[in-house]
Amino acid sequence: MRRLMGWAADLLFPPRCALCGEVLAVKDCAEGLCKACREEIPFFPEDKCPRCGGKTDTGGFCEACLRPFAFESACAAFPYERVRTAIHLFKYRGGKGFGEGLGRLAAEYLRQTHTELLSGVDVMIPVPLHPKKERRRGFNQTILLCRAVSAETALPLCERGLLRRKDTTPQSLLSPAERKENLRGVFVVNADVAGKRVLLVDDIFTSGATCGECARALYRAGAESVRVFCFAAA
Repeated sequence: MRRLMGWAADLLFPPRCALCGEVLAVKDCAEGLCKACREEIPFFPEDKCPRCGGKTDTGGFCEACLRPFAFESACAAFPYERVRTAIHLFKYRGGKGFGEGLGRLAAEYLRQTHTELLSGVDVMIPVPLHPKKERRRGFNQTILLCRAVSAETALPLCERGLLRRKDTTPQSLLSPAERKENLRGVFVVNADVAGKRVLLVDDIFTSGATCGECARALYRAGAESVRVFCFAAA
């Protein structure tokens, strides 16, 4: 009976590639990637700034793009356009199971291009959702990504190190100036971060306002440094 239910679920919700969202061939299901994505994982080019696309020697944001923010450095594994379908399935179409596969890819990116983040931080903290929004969705997608990264890299994870105390207007509906004001005083530190080097993790980097406000809260709580890692940059 259980096997029959599994077959029915596969017919209704066929396994999809964790990157492009294409339905997987049976032989590819174990890896969670289609043949094309497996042969060439479309990580962000190491010499391109994920924010402006300009030349960078750090494998992350260039100095000009870092200047407006409180955090020390930032990088992203994928250009958003390359993983838009997978992220949409993950967040909005009940694709909670995508989290583990996407998290493993995020960990692989860090191992390949940012080993200093794995060895140079003390704790990983995800950007929080407001409890009301998390209840509606059923999960915090960034926590799921972080769990997989932690399992792959042994990087310590504090799942509720930051809390969101206001249910704000979605950032995507606001101008850059409004985004900054919308998040003022929203985040509260819920862990002892004094003297610690924090890796702040989010799923998508857009304007940077959310990560910037989280970083300011962590610095006010005594964090030694805050670096940012996002799965994708828009």
